[in-house]
Amino acid sequence: MPGRILIADDLATNRIILKARLSAAAYDIAQADTGAEAVAMAQAQTPDLVVLSAAMAAGGAELCRRLKAVPGMAQVPIVVTTADQARAARLEQLEAGADAVMAAPPDIGLLRARIRNLLRRRAAERELAREDAPAFGFAEAPTPALTPPGRVALIASTAAAGLRWKTALAPRIRDRITLLTPDTALAAIDAAAPDAIVMAGGSASAVTLVADLRCRSETLRSAIVLVEDRPDPERTVLALDLGVSDLMETGFDAEELALRLRREMARKARDDRARAALKDGLRLAETDELTGLYNRRYAERALAAVAETAQQSGERFAVMVLDLDRFKSVNDRFGHAAGDVVLRDVAQRMQACLRRQDVLARIGGEEFLAVIRNCDVAQARRAANRLRQSVGGSTVALPGVPGGIAVTVSAGLVMGGNAEAAATLIDRADRALYAAKAEGRNQVTMGRCAA
Repeated sequence: MPGRILIADDLATNRIILKARLSAAAYDIAQADTGAEAVAMAQAQTPDLVVLSAAMAAGGAELCRRLKAVPGMAQVPIVVTTADQARAARLEQLEAGADAVMAAPPDIGLLRARIRNLLRRRAAERELAREDAPAFGFAEAPTPALTPPGRVALIASTAAAGLRWKTALAPRIRDRITLLTPDTALAAIDAAAPDAIVMAGGSASAVTLVADLRCRSETLRSAIVLVEDRPDPERTVLALDLGVSDLMETGFDAEELALRLRREMARKARDDRARAALKDGLRLAETDELTGLYNRRYAERALAAVAETAQQSGERFAVMVLDLDRFKSVNDRFGHAAGDVVLRDVAQRMQACLRRQDVLARIGGEEFLAVIRNCDVAQARRAANRLRQSVGGSTVALPGVPGGIAVTVSAGLVMGGNAEAAATLIDRADRALYAAKAEGRNQVTMGRCAA
């Protein structure tokens, strides 16, 4: 379903017309004829978007605030339609939380473009916040944070217009403002991507610039506010579908632009925090917290991928299971905190011996797995001995222990590339490790070839 839209209007004719026009796009339409009913419906089932008439008895701005206060509604976009085109009325609606304020009755093509734009953004926010996947553990409420000052690029039609914009806007926002021209904007933005871009519309070249900005990784997530003096409906619809974040259809107004920018900057900061939290969560899901190496889950997937690639390309690779010798005695003599220091130190030493394309993971208490790509037997043996020597070559420094702690490692080594499953390779390397332990420790033992 493309989305559930709540139409709140006390005139039945308006509701019927809007429902008919929007249902053509297969939206799920709900209708409310009073403010109380709109709030109750939002409480019962959170809509994806609200189209709200400012002429309702409750008052558009007041009802907008009431809807935003409903749990789960704070980020739901609201489009307010109003016959009052006065600047003060528009600002009141925006300050109350409206995402867009449109003339009533709205141009249906423009309204549908607004809805598409806002629903697309809302869907991206929901995906980022993992609202639909709480089982992953990333659905916690975001920690409230002040939006730090950001960077705003102003792209006016002329240098003089840009200077007027900056002079009027600067006292109203905390962000650093940079003036750009349409001809130099792309090159300048590629060098230093801003958090928000304000640009003059009113031409086909402006729409082309929006398209160029949205296809660049540097500005893919930047807020883009388009300022138009005399909007062309067809061009405006195209700009919305290309991904402008907000649209000012009554020309430059410093106070209104500052209000819109504060909202867009806060939204971007919130999304950036959610994106960083998600990235950290994914990193933790595949990383051993103590050593910073990959964990067993990731290592097994990585090994399976290497084995599959090798089967197709004929590449040989090595698999090693390594285990610290007599590590229990370290914990018994010096305590588990000392053991943790040893594990972290050993992990760093071994990681420094490997190439970027190789994999090193902690797969148990003092057990590690290494995957060495694109190597023959001789190269694999040398790599295994480098790992062994990196651990046993010097003691691990520990406060209160003169001379540090001497640690060695044993390794079981097998070669892969014969369509063996990852689990089979690990099992063979593990058996070779037991042989290394039985043969005296601090050595590398080569496992037998697969049958």
